[in-house]
Amino acid sequence: MIFDVILNTLRTEGASAAYTQDDGQTFSYNELYKFVCNIYGYLLSKKTDGNVIVYGHKEVYMKACMLACSFAGITYIPVDSSTPEERVSDIINQAEPSLIFGDIETTFCKTVSSDEINRIMNRPVQTEINEISLKPDDICYMIFTSGSTGQPKGVKVTYSNLDSCIKWVKEITGSKKEVILNQANFSFDLSVADFYLSLVTGSEHFIIGDISGFDFSSIFRRLEKSGATIAVFTPSFADLLMLDRSFSAELLPKLHTILFCGEKLSTKTVQKLFRRFPDLKIINSYGPTECTFAVTSVLLTKDSVLEENISIGSPKKDVEIIICDENLSPLPDGETGEIMIAGASVADGYLNNYGRKAFIEYDGRKAYLTGDLAYRQKGLLYYKSRKDNQIKYKGYRIELTDIESNLLKIDSVEEACVVAKRNKNGDVTGIFGFVKIKENCSTDVQSIEKELSSKLPLYMCPKVRIINDIPLTANGKRDVKKLSEEYI
Repeated sequence: MIFDVILNTLRTEGASAAYTQDDGQTFSYNELYKFVCNIYGYLLSKKTDGNVIVYGHKEVYMKACMLACSFAGITYIPVDSSTPEERVSDIINQAEPSLIFGDIETTFCKTVSSDEINRIMNRPVQTEINEISLKPDDICYMIFTSGSTGQPKGVKVTYSNLDSCIKWVKEITGSKKEVILNQANFSFDLSVADFYLSLVTGSEHFIIGDISGFDFSSIFRRLEKSGATIAVFTPSFADLLMLDRSFSAELLPKLHTILFCGEKLSTKTVQKLFRRFPDLKIINSYGPTECTFAVTSVLLTKDSVLEENISIGSPKKDVEIIICDENLSPLPDGETGEIMIAGASVADGYLNNYGRKAFIEYDGRKAYLTGDLAYRQKGLLYYKSRKDNQIKYKGYRIELTDIESNLLKIDSVEEACVVAKRNKNGDVTGIFGFVKIKENCSTDVQSIEKELSSKLPLYMCPKVRIINDIPLTANGKRDVKKLSEEYI
């Protein structure tokens, strides 16, 4: 399985670059193996038993800690340092970790600061990794996603889930020894592809740092030096890069493949990419966190942009996708229904059985009801929209009710309704939070947005509008259509 391959890679790739941060700092496979061995030895010496949170922002110690946990048979939970404190507390309370790596102040369990981690990593190696304790059905990692109640929910991904996923990603990308660009935080499942693909192929993992306050000239200088050959991106990030004409084959002449996932890919984005990179291999993929990064793929051609709706492809060999109606009965080609995924990629469920109804058994196999609507045509799948109140925005999956719940936690807010703004193609282009203020309360938009940003990640924070009343339909439901037409 893949950790056998990864262990061999760590031991044999020697001075080859393993991990490069876009500020220019590079670590070899020799160094990464030393770091992993020392963290692994630390975990064994402390007799660590239970979940481990790995907190930070894509530092090399995060990669070393996550790998060491897996070799030791311990479930790791990546949490990015941009996560608001209140949300971090929610994750800690649910996960009940035995140990936290990273700079978190908590009395819940022992923490190991980043300074201490670096001291541990740089000691002489005392413990070699001679066996892999992780078993196929063990939970390899948990990623927390947006939850409809305002609480994040932890998705439990097994070793066998991950093994199936990465072998498939290697196959569809045709990866050998590459320089693989990373966009996503390690707490976002998009990163699973580039994180592990680099390790099973002995490639260099090139980390694009903080992209808030994006500085094109700075990041493009670093990208040019990277010699990148493969990228794993969300469509939104590619669109951001293409705002500058410098993002082209002249900047990255060795870039031969981009793997897209995380949100709907538009014809416009593909057209621009083919103009900038005429020989580029563009792979579109689809899959929720609950099914280990992605489960479908398609290699796009220049003819693909003639389609109004770009396909998300066909499923991997050990997965079946059923387009079903409300009774879970399969629908014929051309009819739109919910995507149900069954087979090897379906995760073990949610931590503490949160939202159990989405995970079911279908035809004797684990299955997951995604809430995504799609149709099948000539053997290919085409995504249409969300069935419920969940959206994809900037590559992230977001429950609008999660935002509403956190707006209602603000003392001055009496009612709240969150609406997604969409363009003519149905893609989400913005999020708006409409609030009614409690009587005799004095507040303003800036105050509400500031308080909400302490509760939610920035990508989930809406533009706030204060209105006198939330309009209702004749059935007594909130009139989202009216809010969209009159206030957005």
